[in-house]
Amino acid sequence: MKTMMNSIRITGTLLTIAAVLTCSSSASAQAAVVGEFVLPVDVQWNDRTLPAGQYHFTLQSGQFGGVLLVRDQQQKGKMFAVTAGLGTRPNHSALTIVSRKGKWYVASLTLEPIGATLKYSVPSQTKAEREMETSIQVIPVRIVRS
Repeated sequence: MKTMMNSIRITGTLLTIAAVLTCSSSASAQAAVVGEFVLPVDVQWNDRTLPAGQYHFTLQSGQFGGVLLVRDQQQKGKMFAVTAGLGTRPNHSALTIVSRKGKWYVASLTLEPIGATLKYSVPSQTKAEREMETSIQVIPVRIVRS
């Protein structure tokens, strides 16, 4: 089990590196999307915890595997989030978080300027969560430039 977890971490790290290299090589072809949001609660995003507070982000590519750089209010780098999938074309910008097993997780980031919904990995629902109405919060995202 421990070997499997190490393999998953190594694979995730390699995907992140590949995505960063892909984004940096195509940065001149696409303008970055820069925005901000305020988290009302602590959230899990990929394998990191972001405490409640204000955050800024930069996205170089809205494609599958696109890397989102998230920084706190002091502009300190907090994390990279690799896109796990793409969703429907949005008509607004928002961050969607869902409650799973007593914690909040980032499920998606919709960005109207690039016409994409970036999806992120979240734990599957428990049987009890499927039977109850799952808690979902939609957090407004302000786009600074695109």
